[in-house]
Amino acid sequence: MNPTLQRQLCDAAWDGNDAVVAALINHPEVVPDAHHSAALVHAAHRGKTGCVRLLLPVSNANARNAEPLWRAATHRRAACVRLLVPVSDTSGWEQWMWSELPGPMRHLLATLGNAAT
Repeated sequence: MNPTLQRQLCDAAWDGNDAVVAALINHPEVVPDAHHSAALVHAAHRGKTGCVRLLLPVSNANARNAEPLWRAATHRRAACVRLLVPVSDTSGWEQWMWSELPGPMRHLLATLGNAAT
């Protein structure tokens, strides 16, 4: 694993640079799900839907207790939430995590069938 390329992947995901993400996830020295799928977390946090689509097949959406979904939802990134819900497990979310979500995002998660019981 090349730390410089890993950082470039995270930066590209943060910036929403689909072309760079696409190139780096296929690079032999890059591990897309490294560091608890940090690149996916960054893309979801910033609402970079194209990058989330590229990273989902090669990342772990449930890393660190489904952090990519939680980040997308707390920052009102509805398109990313829709992509992440089918592959995310929120059963480990604590009450404070649900409380941090904006009302519309809690409603969206409930609508998509992924809400606290």
